[in-house]
Amino acid sequence: MSPAQQQVLFENTARSIGAASREIQIRHIRNCAQADPAYGRGVAKALGIK
Repeated sequence: MSPAQQQVLFENTARSIGAASREIQIRHIRNCAQADPAYGRGVAKALGIK
């Protein structure tokens, strides 16, 4: 994926889980990071979570 496509993926994922509790968001970020650490970081950043 190009960097632009990755950013779209991060933002789409963040929008999809944005209404979930922070605990659920963090759990999902961990799952994403297990698949690909950059994916987990990108989703976390899109959600504003460090």
